[in-house]
Formats: sequence, structure tokens, C-alpha cells
Amino acid sequence: MSTYFRLDHLATAALAFATLGLGASPALAQGSDDVTVMLRSGERVSGRLEDLESGTLFVRVSQNDQRKLPVGQVALIDYVGGAQGLPDTETGPARGADHVLVMRNSQLIQGRLVDIEGGVGSNRPDDRRVYVFRTSAGEERRVAAEQIGRVYLGQYPAGSTPAAGAAAGAATTGLTMPASASGVRVAANQPWTSTGIRVTEGQTVIFSVQGEVQLSTAGDDRASAAGAANNRRAADRAPLPSALAGALIGRIGNGAPFGIGNQVVVPMPATGELFLGVNDDEVGDNSGGFVVDLKPQAVPRRRR
Repeated sequence: MSTYFRLDHLATAALAFATLGLGASPALAQGSDDVTVMLRSGERVSGRLEDLESGTLFVRVSQNDQRKLPVGQVALIDYVGGAQGLPDTETGPARGADHVLVMRNSQLIQGRLVDIEGGVGSNRPDDRRVYVFRTSAGEERRVAAEQIGRVYLGQYPAGSTPAAGAAAGAATTGLTMPASASGVRVAANQPWTSTGIRVTEGQTVIFSVQGEVQLSTAGDDRASAAGAANNRRAADRAPLPSALAGALIGRIGNGAPFGIGNQVVVPMPATGELFLGVNDDEVGDNSGGFVVDLKPQAVPRRRR
């Protein structure tokens, strides 16, 4: 029997595992902090997981070496296998847009990782480390870290990096993303890329964008974050047909797309997870992309 089950078949079992051991001593949970993080570039970082904060995963490699890994660059968090020898029953579902939570008994739950709370290195070091996971059905689960084998963060393994599809496009156009830049890598041949950052309506985010997009085989059909260099508008089927083709755009969850372009400070139109993309009706023939550094600002307090 396959270890991959439909989510509705897992509901009872997953809920039982999610609540196991949450009241035990934090000292018992510390042994579960050792992880191997596989980046979308293929690089592996092994160390002690400390926190997930503002779209950044913090991993302590040594006493003087704390790695700060943008969630958009993370393909996998592995507690049990060193991110090697991964079974097809996991990597198959993980190639989709959903995140995949793998329990230590090999059962899978699809949805989205929302947060990692508690544990040594976090702002709640005395609490047991818990993964907050929202299932595809919209149910929130709180799963103790020691019950987790692996967490795939969607579109495994390449996702938002210029892997197979982007590399093929680059062979034709010669355009790739800046290799040394730090931030969320938004490949031009992907409709949407998760930033791993949850924002609140009215919250401002500071953007810094590098890179360029090739929109077709025509040599001059390129775009910066502001949009097409030749000022052409996107096609009717593009997310924002009234805006310049190739411009950097965003959306909150499954909400309506909105323009970002080369703006530095952008207020968020809704509450939820921030996704980024390029404004084009057909992304399959694109290459290159943007590397986006995001800094969410403090959420404004509402006046009473």
C-alpha cells in the first residue's frame, strides 16, 4: 500500500499525531532540533533549527555560525534523513504548489507551513517546538517537532530558483538571475513564487529588487522590475493586463494581483501569505527572473 494518502483520509490520524506530546518537558524536545535544510540550489545546511521569523529560517551550524535562510530558497527541512534518499511517495506530491508535512510514520499532510513556534533559539525557548501547519482544507494543525520527519516547502526541488525550466530558457536567451544576490528568487517561468512571509492588511513592506526577465525570443523583449524596456503592455490574459509586461507583481494568498514594479515601499492590500510573480500571460517561454529582498515593517496599531 502506498504511503501517500489523500488528506481527507489522514484527518483523524494526523490530528492525533499533532497533539501528541505537546505538554511534555521542553528538554525532551531539544534533541529533535537537529535538521538538514536543503536549499533550492541543491546546497545542504546541517545544524540546529532555531526559529522561523519574518520569512527567514534560522539554523545554528556552530556556536559562531548562524545561517539566515530565506524561506523562498528552502526546498526541504529534514529531521531524519540528511535530505538524501528521498522516496518518490514524498517527492511526487512535493512537486506541487502545496507544502507537504511528512510524519515520522510516513503519513503525509498537504497544505502550507505557517510558522514554527518555541524551542531553543526562539523567542520562547522554554516552550516545546511546534510547527503550525494549515491543511489544504483550511484546518490549522499544531504539530510537535519530534513527530515530524520532513517538511517540503512546495515545487520540489527547484521551485522559485532558475532550475530545469529556467535553465532551458537561458540556453536560448542567455539570461539568468543574479547568482550572488540574496533574497527570494522569483523565476520568470513560474506563475507565482511563495515568499514564505505572512503579511497584514495595511502593513508596509520594503522591496529591493535585482535581475531582469526575458519575455520571448525577441532580443529586446526584456523587463526590469518596473516592466518591459520597450514599454509594451501585457496581454489580456496576464494577471495585470493594464500594466507593463514583465513587471514584478504580487498577490496575497489566492487574492487579486497587485502591482509592485520598482516601488520601494508597498502597503499590503490584504492579510495572508505574500506571493510574487512576473506580469505575463505565458510564462513557459520566459527566462531569468528577479531576486527580491523583502523587509516587512511593524504592523501599525489600530486606534481605539
